[in-house]
Amino acid sequence: MKARLFVEKMYKQGRIPNAILFYGKEGIGKREIASELAQAILCLKNQYPPCGSCTSCTLIKDFFSTPEEKLRVFGESSYGKEIFLYLQGDHPDFICIKPEKTEIKVDQIRALKDFVYIRPALSNKKVVLIQNAETMNLYAQNALLKVLEEPPADTFFILVCNNLHKILPTIKSRCFLLEIPPLTMDELTKRTGITDPTLLELADGSLKLLNQIKEKEDLVKTALNFLSGDIMTVYNIANKLDNLSEEDQMLFLKVLTFLIHKKYLKEKDDSYKLILDRLYSTMEYLGRGLNLTLLMFYIYLEGGNNLALHKGSLQGYKEDYAG
Repeated sequence: MKARLFVEKMYKQGRIPNAILFYGKEGIGKREIASELAQAILCLKNQYPPCGSCTSCTLIKDFFSTPEEKLRVFGESSYGKEIFLYLQGDHPDFICIKPEKTEIKVDQIRALKDFVYIRPALSNKKVVLIQNAETMNLYAQNALLKVLEEPPADTFFILVCNNLHKILPTIKSRCFLLEIPPLTMDELTKRTGITDPTLLELADGSLKLLNQIKEKEDLVKTALNFLSGDIMTVYNIANKLDNLSEEDQMLFLKVLTFLIHKKYLKEKDDSYKLILDRLYSTMEYLGRGLNLTLLMFYIYLEGGNNLALHKGSLQGYKEDYAG
């Protein structure tokens, strides 16, 4: 992957910035690159790829193989309530911040001060890895900004983000931004052994999505059937959606979004843009009481017969999965 080679070159030239933000769609390998960089920064042999055998590398590998519940560090909020702060294993110079449920809160970022302003204990540097950085609420981002304005020289911040638009411009201006491109179909096949061109295209460059749709091909069929334009099919599917798990609902919406986006690119019909906007909003707020049944009827009424597969760019998909 070119992005990984670029990071390796920066490392070997001694040009790793104190704050770097990896961004791109979900499931394309951003966390792998970020984790490897964190391990390399802390590696006692100062090499990239990291040696994998020094005490630091061993502890970092242990961190990523340990169940999350054993790594959770808690603290006390300003209201005296116990709250989740971050993940930390046995490596004293590495912590990982991730969302508590749906967002990263300000108390989690404030807790960084107890970590970033002390000297390294094992390595000669420290690393803060922030996963799903786009979930930081406004207060958390402003708190992080204060740290990034005067970062300790021995501390590196690695942010991983699925949606760059949700990051404040002031945060982005203080980070080195590196976009990670989607995986090619060949790369997906090499990693998974999956050769089905339909599944590979639906994955849209995401390894995570490919594995999900391979395991849940019935949801792919459901999305394809929804786009048949038949009112009774839409009615039956819509009434079943609320009974699916949140994970399956999200997968269905992702597949449906991809299919409609393909049709929009081919036909340039603005009605598809309205549908896509509604789908993106639904995925963002899924799990907060949205009625998917009503949403499906909205999509059907907004798109009408234009959504029919035989009129779109995905002709043949439905037939491929009919059996």
